[in-house]
Amino acid sequence: MERCTPLAIVNAQLVNEGECYGGAVLVDSEGRIAQVIRGGAPVPTSGYRVMDAGGAYLFPGVIDTHVHFREPGLTQKGDIHTESAAAVAGGVTSFLDMPNTKPPTTDIAALQEKKRLAQGRAYANYGFYLGASTGNLEAIQRVDSREVPAIKLFMGSSTGSLQVTDSAALEQIFAQSPLPIAVHCETDAIIAKNLAEAKAKWGDEIPFTEHAAIRCSAGCLQSTRLAIGLALSHKAHLHILHISTKEEVEELQRLATTGAAGLVTAETCLHYLWFCNDDLSRLTWQLKCNPAIKYKEDRQALRTALRQGVFSTIGTDHAPHLEMEKKQNYALSPSGIPSIQYAFVGLLEVAEQENIPLPRVVELTAHTPARLFRIEERGYLREGYIADLVLVAREAKAYSVGSLPIYGRCGWSPYQGESFHYCVKTTIVGGIPVYQQGVLSENPCGQPLTFHSLY
Repeated sequence: MERCTPLAIVNAQLVNEGECYGGAVLVDSEGRIAQVIRGGAPVPTSGYRVMDAGGAYLFPGVIDTHVHFREPGLTQKGDIHTESAAAVAGGVTSFLDMPNTKPPTTDIAALQEKKRLAQGRAYANYGFYLGASTGNLEAIQRVDSREVPAIKLFMGSSTGSLQVTDSAALEQIFAQSPLPIAVHCETDAIIAKNLAEAKAKWGDEIPFTEHAAIRCSAGCLQSTRLAIGLALSHKAHLHILHISTKEEVEELQRLATTGAAGLVTAETCLHYLWFCNDDLSRLTWQLKCNPAIKYKEDRQALRTALRQGVFSTIGTDHAPHLEMEKKQNYALSPSGIPSIQYAFVGLLEVAEQENIPLPRVVELTAHTPARLFRIEERGYLREGYIADLVLVAREAKAYSVGSLPIYGRCGWSPYQGESFHYCVKTTIVGGIPVYQQGVLSENPCGQPLTFHSLY
């Protein structure tokens, strides 16, 4: 790891492992946390560069376990360099990238190529999923658990062509994967029927507000139930991605009463907690994503579930597309929202609105992602751990998100019209400040993530 100037972060509110307390953190020249100091205890600052937090919150850096950084093959939309810049501007210090690139990441050679592309170019630390397909069971079986966090399985179609719908193939994947399986749950047959009906009614002018009816709750729930059944049958660890519906929440709550919940964990995303289908009337193409953003009652059910501890992680599902692509008619407009720069501060807004304590937020964004995906030496403010940190202030007056520069390549986000109180002041990756007071470092220093072996 690159050597760095020893750093003393003082006068901070540390949010970590169930607590929020005043204190300081010392970071050594190896980029590791040398000492966590509570309260008014003396801080030995000799030999350290002192960073006065001014009472701001110091969190473990966000571990975003769900991004689409588009490299290789789709780099007109974004790449590892540009999207990781947006990540650190949003307090994200580590990311796990999805496999639906060109070519898809479905074998070891493709994984190694992604790592090569990230080296020296990623602002945040990086890891990559191996994608499941109908023909790569051998690659799944042979994967090194120290280098790959999980298998990504598309049970419904989205960007790319990795969906697996064959029942025999699904059984094999759940039966033989040595790693957790992160799943996109939607049912293509239901979506196709709804889309055909919408085309019959609207022709080429389907309103974007119909997206939630086309990619409907029933399509999500049917696929989610199928995935849960497969996981329980084969005792596989299932992580259900981007939960978007009230019905899926109810299914997870029911599962929690059976004693089998340990095999199944779930994620939701800020856009399902912040927006609802009504917002598509004004934001149209900007909010088209898969699964669709649903209705007010779904948003409230998701917020309640967040408060009750139903979700294990919050991902961004950062998925950039160019504005000219998105502005096409509904059928041609690709699905995906660029969100990573705003997701953490937006989540803090939701937490405040829903009276969710900050230590619970950190469980969702750092502690549990590190534990579920076996990420070594990150995700906590612990002595000896790598110093991936984010300093966030709560401003008395809300600021407009649109007043900030956008670091992602596509240059737009549906959050630009929103206002937040929380603001990322400094992001530190491996002991090195890479984003400070709105200024991005010129030297990306992200490192490959390592994962505890399962064998």
